[in-house]
Amino acid sequence: MTNFSYDYIYLMIQFSLGFIVTFAFAIFFNAPRRSLLTCSFIGSCAWMVFIFIRHISKDVVVATLVGAVLVGLLSSNASKKLKMPATVFIYTGIIPLVPGYGMYYTMQNLVTKNYSVGAQLGVDTLLQAGAIAMGILIASVFSVSINRVKIQRRTKFKK
Repeated sequence: MTNFSYDYIYLMIQFSLGFIVTFAFAIFFNAPRRSLLTCSFIGSCAWMVFIFIRHISKDVVVATLVGAVLVGLLSSNASKKLKMPATVFIYTGIIPLVPGYGMYYTMQNLVTKNYSVGAQLGVDTLLQAGAIAMGILIASVFSVSINRVKIQRRTKFKK
């Protein structure tokens, strides 16, 4: 088996796992049935972007930020298409990006009195959480700006 086919299979598995995890959390969060596939697709796309950016830059915070921006943009678009609040898609879409392993190992190191490692992992986890919030904020501001431009263009043509 060549390296390319291994990478291709790895990416397909990662996409599928991202889809399944997001689908399960969408059900857990009681997302409307007609939004389940869209929520899952947004989450798996965010996970794939996270994997690609992390592979390229080796920086988890940047990968999380870019993935969160993608979640915000896709959620805004999906909310307009399906006529649902964007939060339905955002809450489920960010699930693959949430640094659960970082939170777990931070607490484990703090409980076992390994404070220096716990503090470093805690800072990294907080940076990832901040990147998620910042990414959603950036996407929201961008989406609102685009909508304003579209509305202004429509009103200019009506006059």
